[in-house]
Amino acid sequence: MQKLLLLTTVFSMSAAAVITLSVLVFFKDLPEPLPLFYSLPWGERQLASHAQFLIIPATIVLIALVNLIVSHQLHPSQSFLKIALHLVSLVAAVVLIITFMKIIFIFL
Repeated sequence: MQKLLLLTTVFSMSAAAVITLSVLVFFKDLPEPLPLFYSLPWGERQLASHAQFLIIPATIVLIALVNLIVSHQLHPSQSFLKIALHLVSLVAAVVLIITFMKIIFIFL
């Protein structure tokens, strides 16, 4: 249980840090409007600035912290729910990393 907690926390925070550093490093190589909001209609509404692109690592950190806080508030007998929360954090981080990589590799 503690290994899963450590794994999800370290993975989520390091993923957010790597994405943030990648945006800062590739800042000059990326065009100013980046496609980020794919759920919106086609065109200008889908585009985001570099600052808005930092929504991805912020979302990873937010999901990880909320799930971490909630899992610490649960009773020790609810271990299944604690594991589920940590796995949701891990899956969300992986999905957001894949999203980030797909967007970045369009332009690099």
